[in-house]
Amino acid sequence: MTENQATADDLPEQMRVRREKLDRMRAAGVEPYPVGVARTHTLAEIRAEHPDLPPDVSTGELVGVAGRVIFIRNTGKLCFATLREGGGTELQAMLSLDKVGPDSLAGWKADIDLGDHVFVHGEVITSRRGELSVLADSWQLASKALRPLPVAHKPMSEETRVRQRYVDLIVRPEARRMVDTRAAVIASSDGDWFGESLPEHRLEMMVYIVAYT
Repeated sequence: MTENQATADDLPEQMRVRREKLDRMRAAGVEPYPVGVARTHTLAEIRAEHPDLPPDVSTGELVGVAGRVIFIRNTGKLCFATLREGGGTELQAMLSLDKVGPDSLAGWKADIDLGDHVFVHGEVITSRRGELSVLADSWQLASKALRPLPVAHKPMSEETRVRQRYVDLIVRPEARRMVDTRAAVIASSDGDWFGESLPEHRLEMMVYIVAYT
């Protein structure tokens, strides 16, 4: 047994399954981490443009959207997914057999997991229950997640939230709001000090320099 095989065998089952999907897609010529996707709108823009549509409406507007899959339900001829973007806005994507075709729908069912980032192109509609959605005519994997998200109904421990901060920001709206608020306060303060506006979000890195004399 090689070192790589031993390392793979030590991985949790869900991570092994996701890595197998990654290898299968690459072998089939699918790029699991494309440089970009043809996004035309953010999820927030779609919600802002269509705030009060009645149920079962087709707008005729074609858009390209992207987000992280945080909920997925696959049935025979119709699949549902909830996409979430960085600011927390969510939107439903619907994939039907007659719109995307059998091969594309089978690929979605086989390859897409919770936590993946996907791109969906299609028409803005509302479902029969009134849920604002994008009815896909095509989709593309934007980034394959190799680590599963925690169970939604099981609270994360304090230790996990500290050690896996990125997971905390994905699953807890309270954590994202805290980061947004802190970034806004710092940007406001820096703007006052230096007389200029800074981006709302920025990555802060503490650098410690030890000087030896």
